[in-house]
Amino acid sequence: MRLIFFLALTGWSILIATPSFAAGALETESVESKTPVGETIIQIYGRMCEYHREDVETALRAFTRVRQVEFLNDHGTVLVGYQPDGDPPEQFADSVHRALASRWNCSARVDRGEHAVITRQLEERP
Repeated sequence: MRLIFFLALTGWSILIATPSFAAGALETESVESKTPVGETIIQIYGRMCEYHREDVETALRAFTRVRQVEFLNDHGTVLVGYQPDGDPPEQFADSVHRALASRWNCSARVDRGEHAVITRQLEERP
């Protein structure tokens, strides 16, 4: 009786483990093929502008090269993963800036790790 129970339990575990392993292998292959090569950080500036995530993501997803949009924190820092064979990352920031400036009076720029914060709004003032 114990032998039958052991064989049934072993057969059941093999049936359960095989499909999940195959599904995991397929997921891994698809993730590896879509891995972005280049990454850049876009910083969003303005009062309450970091809360307009849908507008930011819509502006970035309009580019076919953009593979990943990840909001790193609640302070307007966006990590963009992209295929680097085309437009420069500054065009991503310009697109976000246009999407946010028209409705929310916000600005965006590519963060290059500089300590001085210069926004487009300050650059455009006389």
